[in-house]
Parts: sequence; C-alpha cells; structure tokens
Amino acid sequence: MELELRHLRVVLAITESGTLTAAGTALGMTQPSVTDALQRIERAVGGPLFHRGARRTVPTPLGELVAGHARTVLDRLDRLGTAVARHRSGSLPSTVRFGCTPSALLASLSLIVPKLWGTGVEVLTELDERTPLDLLAERRVEAAVLVDFPGHEPVVPPGAGRLAIAVEPLFVAVADRHRLAGKTEADLADLAGETWGRADPSETGFTEHLLLACARVGYTPDIRDMKYVEAFQLAELGSAVLPIMPSARPRTGLEFIPLAGVPMRMTTRLYWNLDGPLSRADVEALWAELVEAQHTFAERTPVYQAWLDRHPEWSTTPARPSPDHDPLA
Repeated sequence: MELELRHLRVVLAITESGTLTAAGTALGMTQPSVTDALQRIERAVGGPLFHRGARRTVPTPLGELVAGHARTVLDRLDRLGTAVARHRSGSLPSTVRFGCTPSALLASLSLIVPKLWGTGVEVLTELDERTPLDLLAERRVEAAVLVDFPGHEPVVPPGAGRLAIAVEPLFVAVADRHRLAGKTEADLADLAGETWGRADPSETGFTEHLLLACARVGYTPDIRDMKYVEAFQLAELGSAVLPIMPSARPRTGLEFIPLAGVPMRMTTRLYWNLDGPLSRADVEALWAELVEAQHTFAERTPVYQAWLDRHPEWSTTPARPSPDHDPLA
C-alpha cells in the first residue's frame, strides 16, 4: 500500500487535534474509520505513528517525521490549487510585483504572497518612494510597501488606494562606549553637537523630519551623507550617530537607544491600484498578514520589545484597514 493524500490528512488531523475522535470530526469521518485508516497507514510506513494516552494522542518520532512531511506536501498542494484557480480566472499574474522602500516587512512578502494567492513574488526595492509609486501608476507593479515620515507623505497616484500598516518610533544607534550608551531612553537634545550619518540618502522626507525634530529642542543637526557600510563603521568608532528603525537587528559595537517622547516616527503603508488585479479582499488579506508580521517579526528585537512594554499606550498598528493611523488614539 502506498500513502495517499487522504492518509496524510488523517495523520496531520490527529497530530493537530490530539485525539482520533477530534480528528474524525475535523475530517468528517467516524472515530472507527479514523482508527482503521491509521492502522493502514502505520502498516504502510512500518511502525506506530502515535502513543495513545488516556486523554491525548501524542506523535512518536516516526509520527513527527510523517506529520512534518504531510504538512509540507498539503501546504504545497493548497498553494497549487490556489495558483491554478487564479490562473483559470485570470485575476492575478503568475508573479505579483511590489515596489518598495526598505523596511523590516519586505522579507515577509516572499512568504505571505505565495501563502495567500499561490503566486510568485518579485520585490523591487528603491530608496525614493516616488519611483515605486511611479511604477504603480504605470502598472509595472501590482502594489507598493513604502515608509514615509510626518508631513512628507507621498501623493497617492490617481486611482490608487493606501492602507497604513504600522506607525513606529525611530531610535538612534551609538557606539557601545558612547556617553549615552546604557541609557534606557535618551533625549534628542542630548545629541546636540553630534554628527548624524545619513546612509544612502533619499527623498523620502526623513532629513526634513530630523531637522524639524532637532529644531524643536533647540539645535540644528550636523547631517552628513554616507554610504551604508561607512555610516555603521563611523558609528561603531564613535564618530557618528545614526537614526535607526526600531526593528533593526542588534549589531556588534553599537547600542540602539529609544528617544524619549518619540520626537521622530515613521509610517509603513501599503498602496495598490483600485482597478488593478488585486481586489479589495485581496488587499485586506495582504494587509492583515503584514500587520501580523509586524507584531511577530518586526517587533521581536529586545530593545523594541522593551520599549513597547514601557509604552502600552502606543498602538503600532490600526485595528482595522485605514489609510492613516494615530498610535496614541
């Protein structure tokens, strides 16, 4: 006897539900039918797949192996079915293209898009948000994920929509021997006289945002354009400080310090063409997955988690799809 897809579903249902009775309910089978199927499967693979306890059925090592492969195979099959259905209806291209500016969520697109739609994904990353929006307006991408700063939100192209994914504070990166190293939070005023490194400068409005924030606390920052690698090297040497996304992964030689009072912030948004191949339902499903990725991935760094714990009043993501979001509302 060879294993079939229905056998894999039985193994996975028992693994996930914990009992043969619950697995039968999930599969629309009777408990005796599940027992009979399991016995056939165990004969096929040559050993027991579960330890049957009084209250719960627990996988054996062989059961864990089979269940793991079953999960992979059935997931691939579901993606294939979704892709075939999309291809038949012609509602989505075989590869969904995104124009993006750098953010912690971009890597998640490579997982989310195949999961949602069974299609491939291509991410075109640009530092200037005008280029991705031009690509969107020209129908050369299906969607865009962009970061912007207060007062410098990009103009939404005609016929496009946008949804806010997350509003986050900006932190500062300093050398681990910097005078502010070790502080839980630093005042922006404490950085007067420092050289601010601006890595790979863009036209997203960040420079104006930094200038305004510093002006509010009484000084004009010394901002210098630097290459990405050079900026981090100078920061490690103590010759520069860097604005940093709170989701940035720890780096040897540097400390990431939150700024008291959140003098600077950034917003990540999703854009799409209203009459394009992505339906409103598609967009809202994508938005929900990106919001989930924000909480499970982007907010995972220790310094960010600690800041969020200290500031429960700050709501990073909106409760429902909306073009804008006030994190303190």
